[in-house]
Amino acid sequence: MLPCPRLWMECHATRTPLCPACCAWQTGRARASLPSRAQSRPPRAVCARSGHLTAGMDLLGTVVVGTITAVGGGTARDVIVLNRMPFWIEEWEYIVIGVAGALAAFFTWPTLKKMGADDNADVMLMADGVALGAFAVIGTQNGIRAKLPLGLTVIGAMITSTFGGLTRDVLCQRPPRILHAHADIYASTALGGSAAYLAARQLGLPVPARIIAGVSTTAAMRMYAWTNGVRLPTWQGSDIIKN
Repeated sequence: MLPCPRLWMECHATRTPLCPACCAWQTGRARASLPSRAQSRPPRAVCARSGHLTAGMDLLGTVVVGTITAVGGGTARDVIVLNRMPFWIEEWEYIVIGVAGALAAFFTWPTLKKMGADDNADVMLMADGVALGAFAVIGTQNGIRAKLPLGLTVIGAMITSTFGGLTRDVLCQRPPRILHAHADIYASTALGGSAAYLAARQLGLPVPARIIAGVSTTAAMRMYAWTNGVRLPTWQGSDIIKN
């Protein structure tokens, strides 16, 4: 049985099959340089918190997985798409932020949970959507600065937003959340946010308006997908065997 989704998130929200708490299965809802340090630090702290919430991790595991979740997406973008040294080699403060976020989550989560904090709460979902959108915007801006084609820019934004969580899932021996249909769409919302940023840029809107467009589009898509259980099409195992 997979752990409850309240303990498994992609920057932090994931619904997994066979969850006894929310019955997800039964109900069917289961760097050139970073644009700015102020933009990037808050979402990295959120992702570090999300990486911690993995059942069975001790303090060291929490720090390692949480930090990798926080910086993994940007690392993958820099190495795979931009063919350069990972951003945190020069700006090591992002590692410090990831470690601090993971430690804070480790020591405060039991208290917050007793106070009624819940990973499925609307506030947490909105924070997840905003963090996802912020990473999508950061990835898009990095692609623009590197003069990438539009398609690669959008892909880089998606990698920035989601590959930290993908790496976390692999380390925790779980099916990567963005590659499976057991939960509502996630990476697709980052693609939408990146496209919204590029569209606003094409219209000649100022940078703050582009950022708002990208983040709000991603957050709105995430909330809608979560609320309505939106998933991408998939083939069931029996259908594949028959065909």
